[in-house]
Amino acid sequence: MDKNVSIKWYGTLDSTNSQARREAEESCEGSVWIADFQTAGRGQRGNRWESRKGENLTFSILFKPEFLPPHKQFLISQVCAVGIYRYLAGKGMPASIKWPNDIYIGNKKICGILIENSISGDKLSVSIAGIGLNLNQTQFASDAPNPTSLLIETIVRKGYAGRPSAPHPAEKGEGNHARQADATGGHRPWVGMKPFDRKEELRLLLGYIFTAYDELKEGFAQELANEYTENLYRLGEFHKFIEIAPDAPADIPVEKIMQGKEITARIMGCDEAGCAILEHEDGTVRSYPFKGIRYVISGRR
Repeated sequence: MDKNVSIKWYGTLDSTNSQARREAEESCEGSVWIADFQTAGRGQRGNRWESRKGENLTFSILFKPEFLPPHKQFLISQVCAVGIYRYLAGKGMPASIKWPNDIYIGNKKICGILIENSISGDKLSVSIAGIGLNLNQTQFASDAPNPTSLLIETIVRKGYAGRPSAPHPAEKGEGNHARQADATGGHRPWVGMKPFDRKEELRLLLGYIFTAYDELKEGFAQELANEYTENLYRLGEFHKFIEIAPDAPADIPVEKIMQGKEITARIMGCDEAGCAILEHEDGTVRSYPFKGIRYVISGRR
């Protein structure tokens, strides 16, 4: 893919995915829309994506993968997840891919991906990948149970300590509604570490994603799928899950659906359609669609 693609940077936008959709027809593959703040940013399966203005990377990439048949559209999710995984691994982060396409460090979510596809006949004509990567945010005011950011994780892993410097702008005026996350889920004061340069990190991240996409176009789909599987969160480990009933409301985020049967199983991978393959304790193997199961996560490492 041409690395000198168009990048449109906005101060405020309703949604980068929406803007990409509006401009998709006249835009080149690889075009990027990024916003300092989204008024209607969307996450996977009904979630809202919380992101403080000017602190993170919230952007969308336009793909035109007409070489893929519609039934292989999950490969675009895998390309994006693998690209982000590689970017974080390059930063020394022990990242993993939480099926279907969240990115975790330990038991904490650092990135979410929302893929929206358009099909024309027997081709996948347009894929818009919306990506929200927590870069410099140190406080999270929503009820998300387990957020983290690259800055937080870097602070923890490099052992930064000492007296806090002047408060980070994000800490002002939050009152009791804000909470500052660290890698243990507790309060951590701002420490004097320089925030990541958002433009530079966007450039690096796009490089990893575009490289993975080029690998897909060059015929390395199976290798990418294998890399995706090998780095799945909790791969091969028995954990608690909630089986979600087929009639569960479609507009409620999976994490907020409390009704369902608790099971103990281990994720073994996913199929071509992106369904998760789980092995139950009794040896039974079942596949689950995107809204078929919910992980049970404590929110701590």
